Amino acid sequence: MTSRARLVLAAGSPARLAEAYAETPQRWTPGPAETGWRTVYHQLLGDGCFPADRLLTSVTVSGGARAVVRAVAATPLRAGAASVAAARLRVRAGSALVYVPGALIPHAGARHLSGLDARVEPGGCLAVVQAWAPGRVAHEQGRFDHLRTRTRLAVGSSLLLWEDVTIRASDWPAGDPVAVTIYAIGEWAPACPGWWKSALEPLPYAAANPLGSGAIVRALFPSLGAAAAFVEGSVEAMRKSLDMKICSSPGKLPETLPKAD
Repeated sequence: MTSRARLVLAAGSPARLAEAYAETPQRWTPGPAETGWRTVYHQLLGDGCFPADRLLTSVTVSGGARAVVRAVAATPLRAGAASVAAARLRVRAGSALVYVPGALIPHAGARHLSGLDARVEPGGCLAVVQAWAPGRVAHEQGRFDHLRTRTRLAVGSSLLLWEDVTIRASDWPAGDPVAVTIYAIGEWAPACPGWWKSALEPLPYAAANPLGSGAIVRALFPSLGAAAAFVEGSVEAMRKSLDMKICSSPGKLPETLPKAD
C-alpha cells in the first residue's frame, strides 16, 4: 500500500496550517501553539509499518513560520516484503522546523528503507531527530533482516551529505542499544553547540561532527526511555537556540561544498 501525506506551514504566530493532506493510514493532528511555535502531530493509524508499505511524507515550512512536527508513538516494522518510509522536508529562509518521526522498532525478519531528503534555504533552520530501536520486541533481539537508510541534506544548491547505509542484525552493537541521530542544518547548528555539548558529556557512546552549515549528533542508549528523555531535552534546547534569531538572515555558504545535482 502506498500512502502520501503533505503538510505546508505558512507565516503566522504561531505558524498557520496552509495545507494538511493525508491518505490512510497517515494523519495530521494540530497540537499546541505556544511562544511562536506550532506543533503538529504525525500519526500512523494502525500498528506500524507493514510489508510492502510505502509511506511518503512531505513537510514545507515558509514565511518565517516555526514548527515542531512529530510522531505520537514509535513505529513497529513488520516482517515480510521490504517497507519504505520516506520524508521530504523543505525549509524556506527565515523559517524553522524540528522534525521528530517515531522511533523505528524492527521485528524479526523486518526489511525496511528509511529515506530523508531535506533542503534548507540559506537563512532557514532544520533539525531532524531519528531513533532506531532493534531488540525492543520480546525475544526478537538481533533478528531483523536489514535496515537501510538513505539521507540527502542540502543548504540551497550546496550538498551537505549524501549517505546510503545498509545495516544487518549482525552489525548492530551488542546489547541492542537504541541509536539516536540528530541532523541539524543551518548556520545556527555550528554557531550554537550548547544544546548538544551538555547533553552528550555524560554519555559513554556519543559524538558530534560539524557538517559545513550544520552538524550531526549520534548517541547510543541502553533503553528506549533513556533515548526518549534525551530527545525531549534536545528538542527543547534546539527550540531555544532557534529562537535566538540566527534563522532570520541568510549568510554566506562555505565555498568548498559541492553543488547538489
